[in-house]
Amino acid sequence: MNLPIEFVQPDYLGRTIANIPATAAAMLNIPFNGLPPLQTQLWQPLGNDVKRVVVLLVDGFGWNLLEKERSFLAPFLARATVVDKITSIFPSTTVAAMNSLWTGVGPAQHGMMGLQLLFPEMGTMGQMIHFTPTFAFLPDALVTGGLEPETFIQWPSVAQQFARANVPTYAFKNQEYLDSALSIMFGRGVAEDYGVRTLADMLTQMRLGLEKHVGESLYQLAYWPALDILEHDVGWDGESAAAEMRAVITLVQMELLDRLSTAARQNTVFILTADHGQVVCPPTKAIYLEDHPVLADMLFLQMAGEARMAYLYAKHGRIEDVIAYINTHLSYAMIAGHSDEALAAGWFGPQPHTRDTAVRAGDVVVALRENYIFVTSHEKDDELVQKLLGRHGSMTADEMIVPWIAMRLDD
Repeated sequence: MNLPIEFVQPDYLGRTIANIPATAAAMLNIPFNGLPPLQTQLWQPLGNDVKRVVVLLVDGFGWNLLEKERSFLAPFLARATVVDKITSIFPSTTVAAMNSLWTGVGPAQHGMMGLQLLFPEMGTMGQMIHFTPTFAFLPDALVTGGLEPETFIQWPSVAQQFARANVPTYAFKNQEYLDSALSIMFGRGVAEDYGVRTLADMLTQMRLGLEKHVGESLYQLAYWPALDILEHDVGWDGESAAAEMRAVITLVQMELLDRLSTAARQNTVFILTADHGQVVCPPTKAIYLEDHPVLADMLFLQMAGEARMAYLYAKHGRIEDVIAYINTHLSYAMIAGHSDEALAAGWFGPQPHTRDTAVRAGDVVVALRENYIFVTSHEKDDELVQKLLGRHGSMTADEMIVPWIAMRLDD
């Protein structure tokens, strides 16, 4: 399947967020089972005596926003040892990306293939932030139906692997996520899971943890979602989004970096990155499945995935017809191809794939171009969904390219 020129395919051999865990392991001199580390120029300048790695993931902080606000960011970037670009994974969406950050493998390897996934054993499509069936908002109903968060991901977590080398992992996230099924899934093996109320609270808890464990090897992984939430409302290029990003960077410097003691800085690396960027998708760019009844009639299940990428399940003998229809009538807005070909091409990560990957990917994979979305008419009637201006999930540069900002704190 030929990719449009505006697409950026993830390079799982050393240029994606899924390579961050192996990079931390390499810096900490820990054996790691997963994808290889990032390319050496992205981390070896940080030195060979690192004992503590701190990663802050700012949801939705794309390279596009960094470039837009580069003048403001200049002093912060000047503190960094390395400033470069890496990419998200595919699909470029938080549930898939965070599982890659917590396992060090691609979506096809850890099994969390996107926001909405088919569960044939339950006879339903599930939404993977709240573990609810998509036909109604019933949080954790999939867990009640038999999904086990502790075993759903078929790959050991970073924390589990690091613990074997006696390096503890500390996780930081919003208080409301702390006991969620998704948090349980991510947090297998963590030494301590901190729930926070605000970004200032998060950064303070991270700083106190570094001070408490001075001289000890550790890994801190923190997740902050507010920028992404705001971008969904106003777009990544909205003034409020830029203000939020500036506030994040200001607080990182004031409440974490500038307040650490000299002892806590020793042999410590701080990394700021993101799970994905966003693209602005106005409602006028929506393509509704029901407006294409010939295509809709070829499918026997609702679309999985999300608005910027979809997994389609074709009726018997209609796979080629589905692909041909999309690539003939909708090629200006999306591309479609065989799911097994996309898997073989490495869109979702290399082998070995999980036992459920083929089912999750359906028969046809669709990736949206430019700023289009592909949805059902339900979204046309959903006022909340209609307000979503910022989107992500596909492979455009705005969605895929994110910052890699790494600094040695004792320099």
